[in-house]
Amino acid sequence: MKAAAENSDELAAIWDARYGASERLWSGRVNPILEAEAASLAPGSALDAGCGEGGDSLWLARRGWRVTGYDLSAVAVERARAEAARLGFSDLASFDRSDLAVDPPPESAFDLVSGQYLHVIPSQREPLYRGLAAAVRPGGMLLLVLHDIRDLDLGIPRPPAETMLEAEELRAYADGFSAADVELRPRAAVDRAGQPATAHDLVLRAIR
Repeated sequence: MKAAAENSDELAAIWDARYGASERLWSGRVNPILEAEAASLAPGSALDAGCGEGGDSLWLARRGWRVTGYDLSAVAVERARAEAARLGFSDLASFDRSDLAVDPPPESAFDLVSGQYLHVIPSQREPLYRGLAAAVRPGGMLLLVLHDIRDLDLGIPRPPAETMLEAEELRAYADGFSAADVELRPRAAVDRAGQPATAHDLVLRAIR
């Protein structure tokens, strides 16, 4: 546990430095797959794992969801809180600095658990993804979106290969759900030569 905590602190420092290097790291827009999957859902309680600067959380809050966003980076969390306050959504969207691989979320507490491009090293996969799955209440949705490993051949910025999963590896984290689908979804990208290319996201959508 001590080693896990130390590793968490190291990762947090890396992400704090990355966020601190610019005024904004991400676009602030909702991730497209979350938008596609959640647009027709009735608002409830949601967990946004790896929330960053809060783009997904605030998109959900605009639609009436009560959202809790977690991120390793204290810098990202403060930005998310400030943006929620600026937009008047602090009553619906709250943000906390936490490593969910070390401190899992409460079980059966959320109607929607979303992890968008939440890549972690192999030793963190089981506690993180299992914890996210356990946080989904009966009737709720688990939505995990990862970069597909074949994207590495495009030469575009991607997490290390060791953090990538195959489809069946990802599906295993939805054991016990009443329905679970894993699929590759294409999207436009740019390759190492600056030419248009097709990237793929590995998507797990599961209903408990």
